[in-house]
Amino acid sequence: MTAVADTRSQIVAAFSEQLAVVGYQGVSLVGVARTVGIQKPSIYHHFPGGKEALYSAVALRFVEQLRTRIAAALATEGPLEERLRALAVVSAEHPTRAISFEQRVYDALDLVSEETRTDVSERYVSGVLDPVVGLFREAVEAGDVRGDPWLLTNAFLHLARALDLMNEPEGSAQLVALFLDGARPR
Repeated sequence: MTAVADTRSQIVAAFSEQLAVVGYQGVSLVGVARTVGIQKPSIYHHFPGGKEALYSAVALRFVEQLRTRIAAALATEGPLEERLRALAVVSAEHPTRAISFEQRVYDALDLVSEETRTDVSERYVSGVLDPVVGLFREAVEAGDVRGDPWLLTNAFLHLARALDLMNEPEGSAQLVALFLDGARPR
């Protein structure tokens, strides 16, 4: 890795750490620069758009990493329960437990430009939500569950995030059983 790429990745890492702890409004570019060992103007050399450009880089990197993990979970062999268990574990794998990093990324959307908000949102929907909706659409068509695939996706992912907040990813089997108990046809 070149020195420029290394500095850029250190800036992104420092911004991510602050975002996880204090949210977008609390992120200080001076603090980011101090963490990396550079001056604040150097951040603008790497990210001419400043704080919002950094947020965009961090958010899009997070979405891509989550998309990759979700794709792997959905590729799990076996019945629906196994795929949902893998998905629940992925949903609970966040860098911080007090409030999920995903929530911090989402909360910042109201504080950035419409262009950034649209870019991050569209990539999240297409890379993260759409594949899960596809899983539930298949499950509905197969008669394994009942309901609207978007609603099932939203409900399941919110339940799975409880594992994140409780710091209990091993509870995924119980969560999936609870979810499927309510979603299976009667």
